[in-house]
Amino acid sequence: MNKVIAISIAAVILSVGVLFDGRFPKNALNSPLVTSISRPNPGGSNDRSSSSLAIESMRKREYPGSDIVIEQTLPPGLNYNRYIASYKSDGLKIYALLTVPQWRKPAKGWPVIIFNHGYIPPEQYRTTERYLTYTDAFARNGYIVFKSDYRGNGNSQGQPEGAYYSPAYAIDILNALSALKRYKDANPDKIGMWGHSMGGNITLRDIVVDTRDIKAAVIWGGVVGSYEEGLV
Repeated sequence: MNKVIAISIAAVILSVGVLFDGRFPKNALNSPLVTSISRPNPGGSNDRSSSSLAIESMRKREYPGSDIVIEQTLPPGLNYNRYIASYKSDGLKIYALLTVPQWRKPAKGWPVIIFNHGYIPPEQYRTTERYLTYTDAFARNGYIVFKSDYRGNGNSQGQPEGAYYSPAYAIDILNALSALKRYKDANPDKIGMWGHSMGGNITLRDIVVDTRDIKAAVIWGGVVGSYEEGLV
């Protein structure tokens, strides 16, 4: 394994482990910078109440998720099982990579990492490709890993809508969160997120929408940008 990659993974595992122990700074989610994310209105005004991207609007939605369905059993990892799974989001069938540790399950279930991947051209995306080193490292260290494909990516139903000017992918992940809370092997009280690049944007949006069920979040190489004063 590349040394830089190995160090990055170790740092993320350590961070998530610390956060799962309950030392996540609760006031972090109350930052004005975080809680005021919205889309600038092309017309010049910034009516957050009418914007589909407004955090307030997303908080008013429901994210029922669904049962997680195992679609295909893949060759196992070193000490964990691998599956292609599916769940429902906005009535769409969304595929995901699911890993489950093989050893004895803790009394309350395994901690979970929802793995939000970065941008890959949707028509080129494949559930079992990319991020293999990272998902393997998390899985070998005793986490359920759930890497959603997002709508319109790979074989998932729906149209790809991106993550910066549409809430669609963030909605898919909040429905994944609901699905994982009811998954038989998961600990619903220990669910965190890891997001890379575009997935970092999704992670940031979701942790300010759901301030209760997402217990930890790590953003790696998250996409940021400059905004004119009054537009954030």
